[in-house]
Amino acid sequence: MDNTTALHTAARRYCQQRFSDWFQIYEEIQDREKTQVADMFKPGWRYSDEACRTFPRYRFDAAIQMEVERLMPDCEANLEQLRTRLVRACDVAEMRFQQELTNSLEREAIHEEAEDFRAYISVLNAGDLHSIEPLPFRRVINDVESRRLWSQLKQVWGIGDGHWYPLKEGPAPPNVIAFHEDYFEKVVGAELLREALHAQGIRNVFQLQEFGPPEPEYEIDVSIFAPTYGSGGEQYSTSGLSDWVVYASHESSVAICGDWLTRIIKEKLPDCGQHTYKGPYSTEDLRGTWETN
Repeated sequence: MDNTTALHTAARRYCQQRFSDWFQIYEEIQDREKTQVADMFKPGWRYSDEACRTFPRYRFDAAIQMEVERLMPDCEANLEQLRTRLVRACDVAEMRFQQELTNSLEREAIHEEAEDFRAYISVLNAGDLHSIEPLPFRRVINDVESRRLWSQLKQVWGIGDGHWYPLKEGPAPPNVIAFHEDYFEKVVGAELLREALHAQGIRNVFQLQEFGPPEPEYEIDVSIFAPTYGSGGEQYSTSGLSDWVVYASHESSVAICGDWLTRIIKEKLPDCGQHTYKGPYSTEDLRGTWETN
């Protein structure tokens, strides 16, 4: 790695480690405050002071990382310019959180966490950067890229407002195969997808979110690709040509689409046609059901 890439990677690693550390501390607080979860919906309930000083920190570390991953270090002329932009990324995240939060303890915690990040970035020198371990590529795409990719998915696959297959009404196209996430996880579906994409020479994957910006949407290294329904809603994964799609829905389905991709999956899993999606609720046959009883 060159020094600018190493500095950018160091910032990402710092945010990841701080998120993990503070999240673990917060879980320990919750374990001690056994009544917290049970009482949190009762009138007058409030977070303890210790919790207020803790949980905003890991949320903020995730927000800093998101801003850091909007940057492309290879576009920087030198180390100091990137250092300035990383500090500015932290400033953006802090400003957003300070406007969102009203509790003085929470706002103080955010400011302390921001100061720690800025101090860490400011003291790293070229010698320190030699020991930074690489991370898989991941960046937040911009609004122009997002609109272009969504437009392609609509034109090629009819993906737009509302759900897609297997939740969309009407017959599914012949190049779509959908599974319940239970079956997908059992057959290590994410690993099979990564192998198939890599074999086709695909190195990066775009991951678009149902709710779109301001929720971050990413371009990631194929090695860390795993279709997931999460805080950004339903997820559509594809590459620049949009000749394949993987759709992870809120109803526990994972749909794989594209002639060559579905062909490879069927070759890898010859009996997968016997395990296609039947509904969101888990069943012993791993196909799911819409029946609640």
